[in-house]
Amino acid sequence: MSEKTETADRLASPWRYAIGMLGVTIPGMMYSSYGTFFYNDKIGLSMSLIALGTTIFAIWDAVNDPMFGFLSDRTRTKWGRRRPWILAGAPLFAIAMILFFSPPSSLKNGTELAVYFTVFLMLTETMSTITTTNYHSLFPELFRDIKSRTSANGIRQALQLVGLIIGVALTPMLADAIGYSTLAVILALLGMGLLVFSIMGCKEDPNFSKLRVPGLKESFGAVVANSNFWAFSFANFFYQGTSGLLLASIPFFVKYTLQLPDNNATYMTGTVFIIAIPAVAVWSLAARKIGPVKAWRAALMWLGLSFIPFLFVKSLIQAMIAGMLIGIGIAGVTATLDLVIARIIDEDAQKSGLRREGIYQSTISFVTRFSGLIKSLAFLLLAVWFGFQSSQNPGSNPALANRMMF
Repeated sequence: MSEKTETADRLASPWRYAIGMLGVTIPGMMYSSYGTFFYNDKIGLSMSLIALGTTIFAIWDAVNDPMFGFLSDRTRTKWGRRRPWILAGAPLFAIAMILFFSPPSSLKNGTELAVYFTVFLMLTETMSTITTTNYHSLFPELFRDIKSRTSANGIRQALQLVGLIIGVALTPMLADAIGYSTLAVILALLGMGLLVFSIMGCKEDPNFSKLRVPGLKESFGAVVANSNFWAFSFANFFYQGTSGLLLASIPFFVKYTLQLPDNNATYMTGTVFIIAIPAVAVWSLAARKIGPVKAWRAALMWLGLSFIPFLFVKSLIQAMIAGMLIGIGIAGVTATLDLVIARIIDEDAQKSGLRREGIYQSTISFVTRFSGLIKSLAFLLLAVWFGFQSSQNPGSNPALANRMMF
């Protein structure tokens, strides 16, 4: 066993690190999947104002993502580079998410509510960026060979799918019982606790903190000049935009297209993620056999084709069956995505002699967040093409409108 591998083995248990994925996923998925539905369907904020708010946020996100990644790479403390950011950002994210789902009842449904939505959207996403960027930046450092990476990543992504079941699949049922605001408090605090527990059990390699860190211009320039990174980012942009729109559209699809109570979204999303859990193991094995890049490409192709049946489904059972195909595709991308990213970062480190996980992860996060414009555009087109604004003003054909969004 190499010295690097021995060092990596001492830095973190795969299980301890992977638990942090639960902490990131549970509150994050409730927020990203049901934030729009909560403000539009439960409170009455129009789709046009939601689209405006998410667009303003995307512009802000374009600035803060690379900045936070650069600052993370330059951080030097006795606790490491990443852990201080996570331990500070986790409680701030929890507070911001709780406030996002607790708008004052005195706010009206127009401009005042739209301003509140936009401000706390920006705060919540910013704190999410700080915690998730630094959490993911630890992965290439803690696990440095393909065997340890596929093992740790398989555990992590399986736990992510468990988090998706809790944060996405169970949210409609739980929110129906106790309300979105109370549920946000519970999941935000649960996520914070799991993430802090995970990170306190991880140790960063002190040798990485001794490496020279170039300036922002040089660091960002290295990312921009990396052709492999941009090829990956182009595909990842559309994957993240599509998957984000998928999760946000499920409650609308169930309520308006299938014409069922929105808490039935639990069964549809549950099917997607339950089938994905065993599928992660299969895709992880494929990544070892044929390489993470080939497995990632195959998963993207599978996922793209799996959306076609939703043009024709007319019942919850049909939607659940079609959802299984999507679940297999999501599992494939989930199981291979971080392996591809780690490979890109390693190749850069071999060429430059520098560890730039922060700037790479933050730029990836920027691409992910900026892909939210796809969701903003979809919401805007719902309003323009179909007249769909809210449950009070759903337009003439809400069933077709929300099928097209899906």
